[in-house]
Amino acid sequence: MPHSDITAIIKQIDSFPPLPGTVSQVLQITGNPESSAHELMQAILPDQSMCVAILKIANSALFGRPREVRSIEEAVVVLGFLEIRNIILTQAAFSSFRKFRNTNRQDIDALWQHSLTCGLAAKIIAAQTTGYSPSQLFIAGLIHDIGKLTLLITFPGDYSPVPELSGPSPLSLSAEEEKKFGISHDHIGRRQLHRWLFPEQLCAATGNHHHPESDADNAAFPLIVQMADILSHCVHGKEAMTGHQILNLINDLSPASTLLWSRYRFDWQPEDIEKWLSALHTDLAEGALISMFND
Repeated sequence: MPHSDITAIIKQIDSFPPLPGTVSQVLQITGNPESSAHELMQAILPDQSMCVAILKIANSALFGRPREVRSIEEAVVVLGFLEIRNIILTQAAFSSFRKFRNTNRQDIDALWQHSLTCGLAAKIIAAQTTGYSPSQLFIAGLIHDIGKLTLLITFPGDYSPVPELSGPSPLSLSAEEEKKFGISHDHIGRRQLHRWLFPEQLCAATGNHHHPESDADNAAFPLIVQMADILSHCVHGKEAMTGHQILNLINDLSPASTLLWSRYRFDWQPEDIEKWLSALHTDLAEGALISMFND
């Protein structure tokens, strides 16, 4: 195990500054059932960049509002405490990586495109899966590969987030990372999000999206993000795949995951996958959400 690489990765994670004071206030307010919408609004208003991000998302295709949301007060009412918290956490987390974009622009932009596509796919799946918030799953999909960003900036000349469905061993990137660096991007991402005090549900989606069976009692988000991750690679792949082919791929590569589907009443069929792919292609063709956090 390359101990020096793990040490460098952990050092990089620990070098990121804590999330801004606004985030700490929002976490405290949204974690208190006695808090009011007015308190949440007052915590957000002083941070203008955060206000812009929230209004941008509130008016995005993600929520499909029939009329424009023009104020933070209205956004808090429209989105609710949970969605506001997730947006703020995600905006703050990705802002921590922006200064590195110029040195790894091509890889980071490709990774960003994949992350947005995965978020869109997770949202589409959740919308057709009873009991799960599309907006929460969008955030979970968006941040699922955040550990790859840490690897990119720690080893800028020695790491590339290659597509996980390419090459002779599909979805083997995590295993290759373990062999090369002693730790994989999913475990790095979970450690990073824990440090930033992200909700456990989002930490689990990031840390377990390749192996949802590792925590079968909390596998709903990881299972949805795993499926969304595969769909997002498929839509950007060179060859189109049918719903049957994708289902067979998952059965071959991750049979433990498909065994968990029934536990969460995920009766996913090839025709469901075809429908999700069609919706995903439509969203991407319309440019949905592509610049949400990328200004």
